[in-house]
Amino acid sequence: MRDRLLWLFSLLFVLWLVWVETGFQYYERALGSELLVRPAGLALIAGSFLVPYGLVQVPVGRLIDRGRVELWLLLAALVAASCSVVFARSETLMGLLLSRIGTGMACAVAFPASAVLARRTLPTHRFALAMGCTDALVGLGAALAAVVPLLLGRSAWRGLVLLQGLSLLLVVALPVLLLSVSRHARVRADRLPIVASPVDVPRWSRGGVLRLIQCCLLYAWGLGFVFGMAQYGLLSTLKGWPSPLMEGLTLTMSIGLMVGMVGSGALGGRPQRRGRVLLLGTLITLLSLLLLLTSWIPQPLLQLPALTFGIGMGSAVLAFPIAEASAPLGQTAMTVSIVNTCGTLMGGVMSVVSGLILQASPSGDLSLVLVIYGALALFGVVMAGWISLNPELVDAAAIPSRPDAVQSRE
Repeated sequence: MRDRLLWLFSLLFVLWLVWVETGFQYYERALGSELLVRPAGLALIAGSFLVPYGLVQVPVGRLIDRGRVELWLLLAALVAASCSVVFARSETLMGLLLSRIGTGMACAVAFPASAVLARRTLPTHRFALAMGCTDALVGLGAALAAVVPLLLGRSAWRGLVLLQGLSLLLVVALPVLLLSVSRHARVRADRLPIVASPVDVPRWSRGGVLRLIQCCLLYAWGLGFVFGMAQYGLLSTLKGWPSPLMEGLTLTMSIGLMVGMVGSGALGGRPQRRGRVLLLGTLITLLSLLLLLTSWIPQPLLQLPALTFGIGMGSAVLAFPIAEASAPLGQTAMTVSIVNTCGTLMGGVMSVVSGLILQASPSGDLSLVLVIYGALALFGVVMAGWISLNPELVDAAAIPSRPDAVQSRE
């Protein structure tokens, strides 16, 4: 029961970090106007969350595999909330960058911790669905980021960031602290360190390493779209979309993303289906991208390709169960972290690339968007085809994940 509660709070942490990351686009203009930050500087602030978040994922995942999840969750929530307060009070670009970097690094704990807790509490065949639900929080967090500014106003960005920090303390840090104190009172004699003693770690097989590389590239494709273009700040600026249309398309895409991730996770419970689901998802993403870039579709009808765009990208979540199934015993968090690192780093890079595209492209010129993101869409189709057409690797990935890969320390 305790691990199930911890899993719930880790999911809330994941939801919070997506809200913080995607919410920046809705107040970046107000921040830039108040502090005189140029578009390139705003793009740098946006990317300064995802890049450090991705860089520390692998060591954090290894530590979580060997240590106590609740202590890492508590420490990370406290640091992230503190950095949010610093960000809200910053007056310089350097202060904004450093505090957002700190927030991103602290948030690196949330996703691998949720994977470990899902492995502890759920049946093996439900792990893919659990990861789909966890990753679907990207869509829910993006929707939350779109709704909250409508209630508080875009100009009140400092109050919004302070609200984010306070909410993390209340819904994650405080409950995890209470669970930790309760556990300490019940098992006072069990003085586990935050990191356990070193143990022999099984080595990866050659097929497992190749499968992991495939999954990393596939997830990089997915998050490159999610954080680089799917928030529609790029297209809305170049195509001159009004703010209500941009927010509506973002909300629709977020709903599609949630549907795609949960649906792919449900279908991915049977390993034989994963390759076909991935291939279909990447093809849908490519077609939807082309429709969004066309000028002949009336603006109200853009909601349909926005929905299918999100659904197609959602298939990238299958990278996690495929990689975890081929991982050695006891490396769930680190495996998830490696895949997530590739995705988040790609997302951070593509968010900066989108800012550079905005500076280099005149209004209405979508040529750079078509070249860069069109190539990314084709890359996803190729990766999905490689996975689906390689029987030997599919069989290797179909090995059931071990439920005791990460044992509870209760």
